[in-house]
Amino acid sequence: MQRILDTGKKIIEEVEPLTEVFIDILSNKNKLMVHLHKEDDVMVLIQLAKEFGIRVVANHCMDVHRVSVFTVLKAASIPIVYGPMDSFSYKVELKHENWTNVDSLLKSGAKFSLMSDHPVILQRNMFYTLRHLLRFGLSKADAISKITKEAAEIIGARQLGQIKPGFKASIIVWNGDPFSLSSYPILVIAEGRTAYRE
Repeated sequence: MQRILDTGKKIIEEVEPLTEVFIDILSNKNKLMVHLHKEDDVMVLIQLAKEFGIRVVANHCMDVHRVSVFTVLKAASIPIVYGPMDSFSYKVELKHENWTNVDSLLKSGAKFSLMSDHPVILQRNMFYTLRHLLRFGLSKADAISKITKEAAEIIGARQLGQIKPGFKASIIVWNGDPFSLSSYPILVIAEGRTAYRE
């Protein structure tokens, strides 16, 4: 289809929307977000990415429980949007799912962020899943980056996820340590606009 477009025999408006999506993926304009949980699915994903030369992101990976599998993803430069943590393992493909699997992910050094898979974990409660990262030694700042900076980098949102010039300011100011149950937001700025102020 891309060759037909390149020769001018068709224009992009004549292409089916789904075909256009795959053209953008195959030309590396967009990344392919892939839903998977099991370790063997990870290996298939790596082969597909190599064979077609596409950029992919592994979504979920909740049944992956060995450091070596996360390390293979890292070696293939495939980032992970991990989660949802704290959910119920209700299907066969989650046989090895356990909150302690995040320790293997951290040990691998693979690039990852966290997901809520809303409404599986309510988006507003996603911050609480960071406690698992703290338990395995991640600093508070690095844990927060898993739902801000690194999440934006993985999905390609170039002007989000950090507080610095050229970025859309999104920040929450707390009355104390955000990891304390007694703390609460006193100011919320969403993409440069005040959304809440106490």
